[in-house]
Amino acid sequence: MSATNNVNQSQVNLVAAFQAAQDIARELNVDKLVEISLSVLLRISKAKSGFIILADSQEYTIAAIISERSPNLEIDQRLALTCAEPSSLPMLMVRYTLDNRLETIWNQDNPDPHFADDPYWLAHSPQAGLCIPLCEAEELLGAIYLEDSSSNQLLQVEYLQVLRSLSQQVAISLVRSRELSSITQRKDFEEALQRSNSLLKAQRETSFDGVLAVDEQGRIVSYNNQFCELWQIPDSVLQSVEYGGLLSLLQHHLQLPDGLVEALENAYDSPEKYTQREIYLADRRVIDCYSGQVHSPEGKFYGMVWYFRDVTERICILQELRAEQERSERLLLNMLPEKIAKKLKHSRASMADGFEEVSVLFADIVGFTELSSHMSPVQLVGLLNRIFSMFDSLCDHYKLEKIKTIGDAYMVVSGLPEPRADHAAAIASMALDMQKSISQVKSREGIQISMRIGINSGPVIAGVIGTKKFIYDLWGDTVNVASRMESLGSPKAIQVTEETYSRLRDQFNFEQRGLIPVKGKGEMMTYWLVGKVN
Repeated sequence: MSATNNVNQSQVNLVAAFQAAQDIARELNVDKLVEISLSVLLRISKAKSGFIILADSQEYTIAAIISERSPNLEIDQRLALTCAEPSSLPMLMVRYTLDNRLETIWNQDNPDPHFADDPYWLAHSPQAGLCIPLCEAEELLGAIYLEDSSSNQLLQVEYLQVLRSLSQQVAISLVRSRELSSITQRKDFEEALQRSNSLLKAQRETSFDGVLAVDEQGRIVSYNNQFCELWQIPDSVLQSVEYGGLLSLLQHHLQLPDGLVEALENAYDSPEKYTQREIYLADRRVIDCYSGQVHSPEGKFYGMVWYFRDVTERICILQELRAEQERSERLLLNMLPEKIAKKLKHSRASMADGFEEVSVLFADIVGFTELSSHMSPVQLVGLLNRIFSMFDSLCDHYKLEKIKTIGDAYMVVSGLPEPRADHAAAIASMALDMQKSISQVKSREGIQISMRIGINSGPVIAGVIGTKKFIYDLWGDTVNVASRMESLGSPKAIQVTEETYSRLRDQFNFEQRGLIPVKGKGEMMTYWLVGKVN
């Protein structure tokens, strides 16, 4: 059986269902059979109430009742269906099932108009009801009714399949119990038992899981073909095991993976009733191993049942999904600051924040347009990629935030989205290193290029707008002036405003340029950043 993390795993406890089928098949007394059957069906389906009706000569009788409304309700003897109070049973639904030998369902969310006027529904209003006829060899033996007052879980497909299968086993056991009372020869009894076991085996063979059951001494009791195929064990080998335990066979003869042998050994020693683990094989297969202990109703240990499923495809899909998610995360972080990316994953609304203290840098490659006329497009893009990759590394080194590139222009900001007191010093250091990087490229590749850089400090607004092709951008007068510092600067020089100079004059060397006209601002005092103070 697959683990609880299996994407398509059924919520039905298959180990409990398998044990229930065995308990029902094992009981030969009719009264005990109906009591056990009703109890296990309620437990498997998690329903709250139920009853079993049996065909008795020419009438129907209520043979067993369990009700959440009357937990202590018991019947000393069978009660004729015609004598029951109309409000104590869903009479219309039960009669329909018995008369037509058809399964009927009541769903409070989608009520069947045939049964809507039943006094029982008006009195109790259950959430879900299920009535299954008990038929065997075209003979109607009765019906089983299950009910839940708070949910419709028992109407889910996986529960319905198991409940139908167990109800069929009840019908088979009823017939066998009745026939057993008149059987005088052991041969007839063995034939009836073999028939029941054959049906149980047929159920195992239709399972998608490999099933293996062993007794309390580790001897093989039953298995299905899927088990043999999963572990590549010839059926003839398992059939030849007459003495000794299963574990001995696996360890000394079949040389199965250590993971499987360990799982089987631990299952007997584990205090938990159910265990689960994934076994990774050398051939890259992954087998989900689920084991459960089997007990009698009195708690006697009968043995173990294992369910195995090849989940290699599921594991591969999950690994691919995780890898794709990591790639998407990396791509998003390449586009946006980590803090902003996390916000966007939870909301697609536009977002913006104000920052009082940041420094903005604009850089532009001088001579790039002329250079492009002498280089092929591939060579030109390759050169630009090498230069900007160097700048990206400087951004990482100084923990700055690259905003964008436009053609041969590069924009970076310091002091957001996480504020920092040394924002101006950090961006000034990067500007000096950018000029060194351009000089290295010029010397190494023998091309005539230089760079203008402009820096300004002050408040900005930063954020993401729109719904496609997200970009983290800046707005405000500080940004506009920084751009003017670059465009009005000189090649090989770093021009800064008075605002940036006032923050850095004790840490860096400057040369005063003087007043220059700036569009929209009038005359502004600017400075050339020369280097760091020794």
